[in-house]
Amino acid sequence: MNRKFFSLSLVFPAAFWMAACSDSEISSSDISTITQSIFIVPEGYTGEPYNRSYTSDEFYVNVNEKIRICGVYSIDGKYVSTEKAMPYYNTHKWTIDNEENHGSSVYYSFSNAGIHNVTFETVDHLGDTLVSHAKIYVNTPAKVTLLSPANNYNQVDGDNEDGLELAWSVYGVDSWETASCILYAGYDINSVWNSPLGKADCFQSINLTGKLDLYKNNVIDSSSKSTNNTTIYWGIKATTESKEGYNDQAFSDIFGFSTKLHNEGDAIIQIPVSCLYSQFPEKFQLTGIFISSAGDTLSAMSTSNSIIQETLPPQSNLKVLVCDDIRKEYGCDSIIVDLAPSTKTITDTLFLRDRTKPNMIPVETELHTISAIRFYILDNGSGINASKVQAVMNGDTLETKFEDNILSFENTCQKECNLIINAEDYARNKVPEVYWKIKVNKTGTSISGPYARMEDNE
Repeated sequence: MNRKFFSLSLVFPAAFWMAACSDSEISSSDISTITQSIFIVPEGYTGEPYNRSYTSDEFYVNVNEKIRICGVYSIDGKYVSTEKAMPYYNTHKWTIDNEENHGSSVYYSFSNAGIHNVTFETVDHLGDTLVSHAKIYVNTPAKVTLLSPANNYNQVDGDNEDGLELAWSVYGVDSWETASCILYAGYDINSVWNSPLGKADCFQSINLTGKLDLYKNNVIDSSSKSTNNTTIYWGIKATTESKEGYNDQAFSDIFGFSTKLHNEGDAIIQIPVSCLYSQFPEKFQLTGIFISSAGDTLSAMSTSNSIIQETLPPQSNLKVLVCDDIRKEYGCDSIIVDLAPSTKTITDTLFLRDRTKPNMIPVETELHTISAIRFYILDNGSGINASKVQAVMNGDTLETKFEDNILSFENTCQKECNLIINAEDYARNKVPEVYWKIKVNKTGTSISGPYARMEDNE
């Protein structure tokens, strides 16, 4: 990027600085020229600024970007470090938006977009002044929001005889910037950004024409003709650019819209289901029922597929209740959906949540004193998080081993001790707040409890 060089200069007789070194006559070759320049580098940059960027009177940064604004001097046209320049000036100061600072560099970030004024002023030992000015253009981050069709809209006419309006909004185009947009669309959500349809006006909607059903599109392989419904995914990429060539890109979310089914009016519902925080995602068996708004059970299902699908008559306020029949602690959850005629509705993922505390119980309550103390810690949900398992006896944290749902540790009790076991599952459900009594009698050890944990039980 080409940038303008902006500097001011003063000349100094070398004899002024070095009178103690020589009494020889001053000649024109003894005149040194000092100039100053403004540089901007990232906050964490530690080298000389002139090795990292360019001097200029215009800089472009983002809102809240952390930068270092540097004053750099050159002697006879050659940049020098801050230390080497110190003999050539008396004072210097910065003025940034009417705020003064007297360091050679200023660490700064701008919380407001817009044009900010910077002045760097140096006074030499003779009272002469260098003044440099710069403008910092703080860019508003670009953002693209898709407006219509609404995400997952499923009542689009596949023949699309009148076209389909796609609308969006672009934010963050500053007065010194221009904006350009590209529309992307495709049948595969994972390849949308590899499928540009063409340039679009950032501030105007477009009318998408042509047949939308995949199986009616002549460019699609004929093997796809069994598909009776099509989903198209789309997004917008916006690029803002300043006159100096600084540019920024923003991508919208990806929205999808679906064509109507070519059937007699029934609706298809698809519900992705996931057990949140499960460490065993392959171990589940979903069961559920579909309930009408009147409370009638329309159908039941059982599947090991993570996506539930059912064909039903169109209706409002359909309730779908889903449970995990293997991971019982996940319980059940439900979703309510409206089904329009001849539509395929794909809902947001229904997350089943483990809200049940893990259980613990001693493997044995009577044991030999030299034997390890062992506890079962059981969870039929998200699973025990081994890194959160801890045993504390009379206030001392013990070295433990947790394997195959069994916690084991050395018996360090001498006579009578209180034992606290802390554990939680991956859903952050903690074991009950209880404690156990350990009693040692000669060669035998007994474990009793659990007892409600009081504040003085450490």
